[in-house]
Amino acid sequence: MTAVIPVEALVARADRAAEMVAPQYDSIPGGDRYAYAVEKPDCFVNVTLSAADFPEPTPGRSAVARRAAGHFEGMLHRGLYEAFPSEAFFLYELDTGRRRLLGMVAGLPVASVSEGLILGHEGTLEERVDDLASFYRTARLTSSPVALGFRADEDHLRLMERLAARPPLRDFTGPDGVRQRLWAVADPADIAEVEEAAARIGVLYITDGHHRVAASCRAGAVPGWFLAILYPTAHLRALEYNRSIRLEKAPSPVRVARALGGDWKMTEIGPSGGVDARPRAVGEISMLLEGVWHRLGFRGALPSDPVERLDVSLLHELILGPVFGVSSYEDPRLSFVAGEEAVMRIERIGRSCPGEVGFALYPPPVEQMTAVADAGRTMPPKSTWFTPKPRSGLLVVRWDPLAEPGGGGAP
Repeated sequence: MTAVIPVEALVARADRAAEMVAPQYDSIPGGDRYAYAVEKPDCFVNVTLSAADFPEPTPGRSAVARRAAGHFEGMLHRGLYEAFPSEAFFLYELDTGRRRLLGMVAGLPVASVSEGLILGHEGTLEERVDDLASFYRTARLTSSPVALGFRADEDHLRLMERLAARPPLRDFTGPDGVRQRLWAVADPADIAEVEEAAARIGVLYITDGHHRVAASCRAGAVPGWFLAILYPTAHLRALEYNRSIRLEKAPSPVRVARALGGDWKMTEIGPSGGVDARPRAVGEISMLLEGVWHRLGFRGALPSDPVERLDVSLLHELILGPVFGVSSYEDPRLSFVAGEEAVMRIERIGRSCPGEVGFALYPPPVEQMTAVADAGRTMPPKSTWFTPKPRSGLLVVRWDPLAEPGGGGAP
């Protein structure tokens, strides 16, 4: 049984929401998040900057969190947020024109993680968890809901669509062309219906936000709950989470083919920018080497273990480590490239950096993710990228350091 908690929230002002809500983290024009934030002081990206986004010398974790909290206070003083008058659940919709994704925003008890009601499928990077835990303890606010999937029944789907048939609280289109709509679910009868529907959910699967959940489990980081958005798994779509490694000198295709041995069939696809290099199925990886794409087809014996047989595991264990000497997921030479245009981004990186080698993966099916989670296992870090992603800055919740879930000090 899953418990959900209505929250007190601050909502971006209707006439300013389009410019206030932060764009998807990895889609900032030019990739310079700090410059973008400085240019747009009323955008919530100023609150989500990490230490790595700042120019040298980079500030420490506490300084970043204090700056974020101070900037948000400035946004409040400028009248950019309005307090919703009561506790509520919220429905949040993203519509790209090609895909519409509707989810329910609520608080989830941290205890649900240890109780096995919330399952993750991806590993985390300790430094990122430390950064987020420090932010939560210092800034005591969040606007980036953890995304979770659940196996919805027909009553779940009908309830969400019925609540979303009402006039929205916010309705705007951001600079990226994505329409965003928000509804408040504040009527006591509707709140009770949402709580009853949530009680029928057996397990929630984290689809985005493993680091936020891990940070929320740290002592004193959050008030016993974290902000979440719940999606029916049938409506989720995963994109590939690709890799790029930066070497002083990349090995030749002949050397790579020799090092791969008999477990991989390496076939040239064509030049960067001139071919569709995306993998066509599970078990296939595309590699950009010296400006040319190659298809790597696995023809060895697949491990029986559900994690070891994943394409991302095969890439790291059989290619990145033994062939290129990049074995750690935290190796500074390794970059993660995700999103709608991930392959084109790899090509741009390859053109500017001669020693760069890129790898494109086939998106893992949602069923693969839930199977790993059900088995109590985790995929390697940065294995899945679900789209579209909820944005930050539309809803903000804050908490007192002593607040408890359901208590008077909730966000």
